[in-house]
Amino acid sequence: MKEPLEERFRRHVDEAGLLAGANTLLVAHSGGGDSTALLILVKAWASPRGVAVVSAHVSHGLRGAAGDEDARFCARFAASLALPFAFRPVDVPSGRKKGESIEAAARRLRYPTLLALAQDLDGAPILTGHTRDDQAETVLLHLERKLGRGRGGIRSRRGDGIVRPLLPFSRAELREFLAERGVSFREDETNENDRFARNRIRHTVLPEMERRDPGRSMRLARAGEAVTRRLDALDQRLADRLAEEKISSNGNWPRSFFTRLSPEEAGRLLVRAAGANARGRVPGKAQIRKILNRLAKGDRTFGESFAGGRIEVDPRRVRFVPALR
Repeated sequence: MKEPLEERFRRHVDEAGLLAGANTLLVAHSGGGDSTALLILVKAWASPRGVAVVSAHVSHGLRGAAGDEDARFCARFAASLALPFAFRPVDVPSGRKKGESIEAAARRLRYPTLLALAQDLDGAPILTGHTRDDQAETVLLHLERKLGRGRGGIRSRRGDGIVRPLLPFSRAELREFLAERGVSFREDETNENDRFARNRIRHTVLPEMERRDPGRSMRLARAGEAVTRRLDALDQRLADRLAEEKISSNGNWPRSFFTRLSPEEAGRLLVRAAGANARGRVPGKAQIRKILNRLAKGDRTFGESFAGGRIEVDPRRVRFVPALR
């Protein structure tokens, strides 16, 4: 007999130490099936431990009356679990930047809103409902966009307090968990629109892969986790090197430092600078390889386009110059 999901969730959270030391947990609840299951599971984990749980819903101002009903559903559901509820609106249409996708704008505005709310709760971890399926979709998205191994997968825990405790679990088993309890949830009609790359992968690409090669989604998710672990270890080595040599990671480095790095480390340093300064744009492998090749050849002074900005090199320095906003 299959072990109950609540027990598997409890064991995963405890063994991974995802919520160790937390007194309050902030659960991001969209009203969808994944975050609805998460809220139930988190309350079951937290209650016997005396840990407080707060449900938070961020309204993006994108879906009109349907979005308003999402918020009301989330408020009612929190009340049914006797949990405090926080509502935070963000105006994605007005806050969207030129050339930015709706999805990217919503994400960019949502996370700071949740982080600000978490600070009001003494730095409570923010729990989101990302699943094993989201992990597999992310791996395929990165491959499709030729980001490959430079991006990794979804991290179970981020440095800013975002925690994803559902990554070992599939969307299907979460839906089964809700159905067994007769729990309803909201469906976002935009999730059915295959104009969005993630939806196309979710509805067409992954199911076809599973049909031809059962278990592919799970293997993709595991591959994403493995790449993420490798990148985390690489980031730690870089951080140690930078600290040892008292060099900043802010995008302005001594050229001599690059000669002491492996190609993998040097490329990762460039990618991290772009991620911090280039509005989330990630350089392709060809861009990275071209710059590293020119550095290795000893080109004295040059510039190359990079992640929407430029890498400027002279005999003494290597600089990342972000695009003008």
